[in-house]
Amino acid sequence: MGWRPVLEGSQRRKGDKRWAGNSWTGTAVGWPPLRIAVFHMGFMYSGGGERTAIYESLLLRGMGHEVACFAPAVRPDACFPDLIGDVDPQGFLPRVRAPLPMRDFLSLALSPSLAPLYARRFTDFDVILCHGQPATWIGYCAARALQKPYISYLHQPARFLYPRAVDLRVGWKTKRDLALLDLLVRTAKPLVRAWDRTSVASADALLANSRWTANLVEEIYDRTPRVCPPGVDTGRYRPSPAQDDPDWKRGVRGRPYILSTNRHYPQKGLAYLIAMMPRILRERDVDLVLTGDFTRHTGELRRMAGRLEVGNRVVFTGRVGEDRLVRLYQGAEVYVYPSPSEDFGLGPVEAMACGTPAVVWDHAGPAETVVDGVTGFRARPYSLDDFADRVLHLLGDRDLRRRMGERAADLARRSFPWERHVEVLEAVLRTLIA
Repeated sequence: MGWRPVLEGSQRRKGDKRWAGNSWTGTAVGWPPLRIAVFHMGFMYSGGGERTAIYESLLLRGMGHEVACFAPAVRPDACFPDLIGDVDPQGFLPRVRAPLPMRDFLSLALSPSLAPLYARRFTDFDVILCHGQPATWIGYCAARALQKPYISYLHQPARFLYPRAVDLRVGWKTKRDLALLDLLVRTAKPLVRAWDRTSVASADALLANSRWTANLVEEIYDRTPRVCPPGVDTGRYRPSPAQDDPDWKRGVRGRPYILSTNRHYPQKGLAYLIAMMPRILRERDVDLVLTGDFTRHTGELRRMAGRLEVGNRVVFTGRVGEDRLVRLYQGAEVYVYPSPSEDFGLGPVEAMACGTPAVVWDHAGPAETVVDGVTGFRARPYSLDDFADRVLHLLGDRDLRRRMGERAADLARRSFPWERHVEVLEAVLRTLIA
């Protein structure tokens, strides 16, 4: 049996016809199931946008809907291997089994270009749910050809078209496919921007993952999206009864640890954390644990840690499965999220659900999920001293960590369950079909 999201019985609501046991078994009375096509920009790595599309597919199926998932590039070995098999996303184009260099680039470039040719493949679906570009352009082509409604869910405006300061500073060299795609977009920018604007502005419904993203979307596309934040599986991501035991909270090297979970891309700001470690280690005997697949940037981070003489205190775990990820969240003294311009940031929400306070920048999406002084701290952007001070404050006060952890878990359970996300989503889908 494949893994399914854990939905706690305590989250059930009286009178809700969809609940039975610990899972959703059908749509509300009088609502026939929908046939939903989920289009995603690409399942190439384990990120918050990919997790969102996976959970939407699983939970909508659990509610009785027929759901199929598609993307230009699908890499089950690299994108949540524990989860993606249950969704089984398909490529838009026929799969080429021969090994091809730059396979992801070719898929991302050709799929939107050829979208009008394969649009009728989706005739049997009632509605199309699109996550980012080029998925939204492909959804636009299919919806117009078939006279179907489509939703654009934006995790961010297309960053190749609307780069941020950090993108301009570091580029996309970490993944060559993305660097080449960036070059292609810049070469044909007027055309690509027209495709992007047309497909986003024409969507029958427009959603965003945070208020910060919604403001950017409104500025660029002159449309106000509905905010529908991603969630956390509160049945799986929850505090452990052993969290008050200091001996239980030891990392892979037997010491207390600070945790960060992010892709090893320069845009994610992991270098900030390594730069802080000499200061933190002068006051506290802790490790810094960094999860995530190794990339070209990992070597740069290792060399930086070596130059600062903290290499033996920075642990690179590589990719971890869901069970180990939860255990790492639960065991951390503090969770740190240094991404400088994150649209939402699932990491802090998952850490809080596991009873671990988070330290983030007081900017962008994480500033909407971490309550300063209550469930964690928000540091002054982008002061390494202020960020390190907040981390050290938590490391030095066990009672404060416990109180904040309890409040954090309560906030995540009340405000960010996946069930709330999918209820909003289903209501939008129903409105379009009605």
